[in-house]
Amino acid sequence: MKKGLLVLALCPFAALATEPRQPACNAADFFQTQPDLTVGRVVDAGNVALVGERAGCLDTPLDGCRSGDEVEPGSSLVIGSRWNDYYCVQVLPPGKAVVGWAPEQRVMKTGHMADTDFSSWLGQWDGSAGRVLEIQAEGDTLHLRMLPAGGKSKGTLIGSAEPMGDELFLGEEPCAVRASLQGSKLVLTDNGQCAIGGASPGGVYSSRAAAQRMERLFEGVGDR
Repeated sequence: MKKGLLVLALCPFAALATEPRQPACNAADFFQTQPDLTVGRVVDAGNVALVGERAGCLDTPLDGCRSGDEVEPGSSLVIGSRWNDYYCVQVLPPGKAVVGWAPEQRVMKTGHMADTDFSSWLGQWDGSAGRVLEIQAEGDTLHLRMLPAGGKSKGTLIGSAEPMGDELFLGEEPCAVRASLQGSKLVLTDNGQCAIGGASPGGVYSSRAAAQRMERLFEGVGDR
């Protein structure tokens, strides 16, 4: 058998022999390495002690596996990779922005429970560190920009595309961005090749319009 054919013949067996590896779960590149991020929250009673990245910690509990961070019930999360009986999570504001592995029975995904339509994409979205995204429509196409601090210019265009339901894929090579519409939250992930204003656009953004509607609702209740 020729060498080339031998390599091709062995490839399937080599793939089978490769053991799956525990996914990365850290704050440094959370929005570049986690697939299919979904917003959610901590459920049930008692604080959740997050587990760190140490090898073997998700297979057998070991001394020193806990990251030292605890998350209160009801805390908002963005939920990523699953390994064994754990999910990689990042805590969202107003909680401390920590990352770690949480037991799957203590987290619930809520991101796609709310009904959305094309108009749900539109408007301004507030992220961490004062970042603001703006999404405008031109026909069926959405234009997504990162606004500068103070919002005194048009900002930087991240990309333009037609959404596919609750998903939007945009960016110019080498940058690739995925936006996931999840109720009043917008989750952005990127391929690590995007620098909008010198930083990755990845993160969770909250609809300013939805927040304003809630404020008016509470004001109306208070006036009664």
